[in-house]
Amino acid sequence: MRKAAISFIASFSVLTFVVPSSSAPYVPQPTQASSDVVDVQYRRDRHYHDRFERRGRDTYWRGHRGYRHARPGYRRHGDYWFPPAAFALGAIIGGAMKAQEPPIRYRPRGGAHAEWCFSQYRSYRASDNTFQPYNGPRRQCVSPYG
Repeated sequence: MRKAAISFIASFSVLTFVVPSSSAPYVPQPTQASSDVVDVQYRRDRHYHDRFERRGRDTYWRGHRGYRHARPGYRRHGDYWFPPAAFALGAIIGGAMKAQEPPIRYRPRGGAHAEWCFSQYRSYRASDNTFQPYNGPRRQCVSPYG
């Protein structure tokens, strides 16, 4: 059985070296360019850079009817300008939300036992009275104070 497996592997490895050397070299075929391709990104009579258009008697600015230049009473929109009232309203709402959070209360450490464990072990955790030794899982802290 072992000789059969070795001979099979040897014959397979020999065939893998022989087969590629007998094949013909690869010659890439030239690609033919299609003549029916139409470039439609920029068409004739379209003004993509100038956003002002005139269709008959109507004028369009950026696809909408309107004015190209400022007129009396004109208000400009969309220029990263926000009224101070919006910032003030945000500050009021944010302050009200922050004021609703309960205050953080810290519990006392637990007396002499916890103080002794904190002084003995850097990794002492008072919430479950354990510390992390250099090897193994967390262990309970046993102090002379009980």
